[in-house]
Amino acid sequence: MSEVEQVVEGQEEKTLDQTLNIGSTVKLAKGIEKTIQLGTIKLIREVRQHAKHLKGIRFSYAMGRDATEAEQIGDQEIPAFDFPAIEEAYKKAFNMIFVEGLTDEEYDKVDEEGIRKLDGVLDRFL
Repeated sequence: MSEVEQVVEGQEEKTLDQTLNIGSTVKLAKGIEKTIQLGTIKLIREVRQHAKHLKGIRFSYAMGRDATEAEQIGDQEIPAFDFPAIEEAYKKAFNMIFVEGLTDEEYDKVDEEGIRKLDGVLDRFL
């Protein structure tokens, strides 16, 4: 296949992906690759509405932590955080943005690099 044919084929695949409303893929762990939906206004709005209660906490920080209670440290009040609920909200957001969704089994297998990629994927929508 010539270089020109490869470019044309690549453009055709890109056009098909856009028609199907899919974007790039991310590798979350060995054997787990997910396709990201294109960030339409509707999808971005839905993800942002869903994520508005996440209090600006990144997924990578929230995952695996217990809930905390509000506490006073000197003059500063630290609010309570329900980290398990925040993690669940992120899981729902991932299911909104990945074409194939993200099963609980796949979620449990995401490796350290995949966690960084999940944070990055969310940045595109939030």
